[in-house]
Formats: sequence, C-alpha cells, structure tokens
Amino acid sequence: MPTPPSAPSSPSTSRLVPRHDRFADGSVRASGFELDGELHGHWEWFRVDGSLMRSGEFDLGNQVGLWRTWDRAGRLVKETSFGPASSPLEPLDSATEDTAPDQAEPAAQ
Repeated sequence: MPTPPSAPSSPSTSRLVPRHDRFADGSVRASGFELDGELHGHWEWFRVDGSLMRSGEFDLGNQVGLWRTWDRAGRLVKETSFGPASSPLEPLDSATEDTAPDQAEPAAQ
C-alpha cells in the first residue's frame, strides 16, 4: 500500500500585504495588495491631482478581468478585458502620462 504524501512541515506563510505607492509629494500613486511579492487583488492608480486614473484586478502579477480607465473629470473612457491568469497578458496602453506605472505592466517586470 503506497504511503500518503506528508503534510508540509510548516503552515503556508502566504498572506495579502497592503501596498501604497506614493508620489514625491506623498500623495497616493497606487494602492492595492501583494501576495508572495506579486501584485494581487484589486488595485487603483491615481494622478498627482488625486483623481482616479485606472483600476483593475491582478492574479499573482497578471492583469485579469475588466480594467477601467477614467479621465480627470471622472468619466469612464476605456474598459479593457484581460483573460485568465494562466496565460501571458499584454500590458495596458502606456502611450500617455495618464497610464498606470510600470508596476501595472507585468510583462515589463
């Protein structure tokens, strides 16, 4: 009779860790969580003026689900749908100053 696999010697230490990136003036640039050193869960990016620029979900560093981008007046200007976390994903557009920082672009890491 085969021996069942043994349980790990210690419990998992994975846990969500809050992360808040800031501009030089101290205002919040990005806010979300990390899991095992990767962006994970809901994230939001802000402009220096404090307006919400972009939000979406990460699954261990990969953009997943629906990502939304707003203009400075708070109007929704773009929605981008990303596939499952198991496939490589293209980063969001980065052609203007109103894009998320490099941390939002897993392919660039």
